[in-house]
Order: sequence, then C-alpha cells, then structure tokens
Amino acid sequence: MGSSNIDTLDVRNRDAFSIWKKVDDTDIRILEELSLLGPRNLALIAEHLDKPTTTVRYRVKRMLDENILFFHINPYHTNMGLKKAVLFVEAQPGYEDVLLECMRLHNYWLFLCRVYGPYEGCGGVWTIPKGKEDYLVEYLKGLVDVGVARSVEINWTTCHEGIPVLSRWYNEDLNRWTFDWGEWEREVGTIEGELPWTMIEPSDWPILVDKEDLLIIKELEIDGKATLTSIAKKLGIPLEKVKYHFREHVSKRNLVEGYQLDLARFPLLVCEYLFFKFEFDSHDKMRKFALTLHDKPFPIFMGKVLGEDSFVTQFFMPKWEFRKFIKSLSNLINKGLLRDYHYLLQDPYQVWRETIPYQHFHNGKWSYDQEFYIEERNQVLHKWGLK
Repeated sequence: MGSSNIDTLDVRNRDAFSIWKKVDDTDIRILEELSLLGPRNLALIAEHLDKPTTTVRYRVKRMLDENILFFHINPYHTNMGLKKAVLFVEAQPGYEDVLLECMRLHNYWLFLCRVYGPYEGCGGVWTIPKGKEDYLVEYLKGLVDVGVARSVEINWTTCHEGIPVLSRWYNEDLNRWTFDWGEWEREVGTIEGELPWTMIEPSDWPILVDKEDLLIIKELEIDGKATLTSIAKKLGIPLEKVKYHFREHVSKRNLVEGYQLDLARFPLLVCEYLFFKFEFDSHDKMRKFALTLHDKPFPIFMGKVLGEDSFVTQFFMPKWEFRKFIKSLSNLINKGLLRDYHYLLQDPYQVWRETIPYQHFHNGKWSYDQEFYIEERNQVLHKWGLK
C-alpha cells in the first residue's frame, strides 16, 4: 500500500527515551505554536515568541534530528467521501494470528495494532467509502461465523481531532509534564465551550478531492514538513500544479484537519497506549468531558461516535498515572458526569500505519471490490485449515 507503512519496531519505539527531560519550556512554547501554525511558518512562530528565527529553526531541527518530534498532517476524510470507523475485534483463542492476517489484507485501514486487556485481538482505524459501510460489516461478520473472531465492535465516528502539544500541566521546574487529576475532575463539571469542528457530526461525506490532491496529502502524511518543491519532484508533477492543488483544493476545501505533532512525552517502556470509549447521558456532558482533554498531555486523538453521546480516543500515559486516572473516572461516574467507559491496551510493538488509500481512487470515485476481499479472506482461512 502507501510508503508510510511503519515497521513494528519503528523509530519512535527504539528512541522511546529520547525526549525524557531533553526539552525545556522554550521548546514547549515552540511546539505549541507548531501545533497551531504548522512547520511552514517558523518565522511567524519566532515573531510570536519574540525569539530569533534562527533559534526556532535550530530547536525544531534538533528535535527532529534526535527523533523527539515527528510531523504529519491529519486528513479530513469526511470531505473525501470516506467514513471513519474505529474497530475492536476479539480473537477466538488460538486464532489471534489468523485474525491479524485477515484484518491486514482488508486494506482500507489507516492504523492497525494488536490489543489486549479484557481480551486479545486487533484494533484499528478504517476509512470506508460512503455507502459501502455494510460491506465492512459483512466482511467482519464472516470472521465471526467461521470462528476466527468472537466479537466485533464497530464505532462509526466523525473525523478525528488531533490533540495539539500544549504547555498545560507542563512543569518548568521539573522539566516534564505532571498530572493533577483533582483539577481535571473539577474542570469536567465546569468547563464551557464548543466541540472542535472535526467532532461535529457531518450531514454528508462529499468527494471534494481529486487524484492529485490525494497524492499531495499522502506525501504530507508521511512527512508533514515536506516542501511542495520536494513533493512535486517526487510525484513527477509540475511545481505550479502542486502549488495550485495545495492552495485551491487541499487548503480551501478543508481536506486537512490540521498538523499533528507526534511527541513521546514520556518513556515508552514505563507507559501504556490505550483505546478508550466514553459514554454519557447527554450531549452536554460528553461535550464538557471532551473539551477538558483538548489541552492535556495524554490524549492522541478523539472522534465522536455517530448517533451516540459517546466518543473514542487513544491515550498515551505513564503506568503510574493510569490507576489514578481510573480512580478519577470512578469519581466522575459517582458525580453523574460520566455514564460508562471501557478500554483496551495497545501492543506498542505490533503496530502498522498507512496513508490515505489513494490507490483505490479512480475517475473521481472510490473503488471497493468486496468480492476480492472475501476471496482473499477465504484463501487465508483455507491456508490455516479453516475453510
């Protein structure tokens, strides 16, 4: 599929300790501005911070060179005619590897990983062409029918809000992020504001993209700091055409949600990646809860579940904070601010990522060959002696 596929032991895991106490308050302020303005506006960031541009460039380059920081863009798949789904699939014991192989071959996924906790299985994020949702359901049901999977949970969601890097809870004296769960509990009950536009349920999933747009977006998913000149050269498309598509389509048609800064704030070996689903008695309670996460150091993304007062999210937090977080969730349930939640742990060493599935886009439409996926799945099952 796309060239952004990252091996299981990727550089972020190998260099898991790289950031630990290697950034200071100036770096954090630069990262805040980068989250809002992106890597193409370093001069403006320097002006906002009243720092020399050379200082900002040097610090950004250092964080990139030391594998502290990774840039990519978050596509707004809704305006590309793609509907997002967060999947949790429980494996039948003994068939974990079969399940993973079947999930990988259905190549509309963006993120795929092994999960464990309440059960062993697979989790991930898929984008499915609007109108083809039932095909994904049918494909997964087949895995249950043949005995490879025990259960399937499909959460159709809005596009996902990428959480910016902000200085909230960053302690300059200790030179690291700290956690104040009591403050967070109080904030859940009092915060005001509106959900980000990416978490508002859309009325439609229009196709506002063309093949050139997808190729440009694919390159920026791989490397968010790539220049339009380098993209034009790599794709073999004239620079002026790339500039036009980026300016008139990618930017003006809301094909991108924003820039995502991947920053391992804590050492991986003492942390957990987790998927959570939070459920509420009302939209207002969901809104308040979600807003409190937007400036915290542990969420990675959030997406509202369509037709429900609930949302799914991915977290990255130290193990010693996880139990405190669960205690805070219990307190919020007792206060009536949260109805229920469930979570799964992600295996950080069995993770695969892909770009937008541009190779399935032809003549202004998405192709989706259900017969091919079923045939491929059946071949995998036959290989394992299941069908």
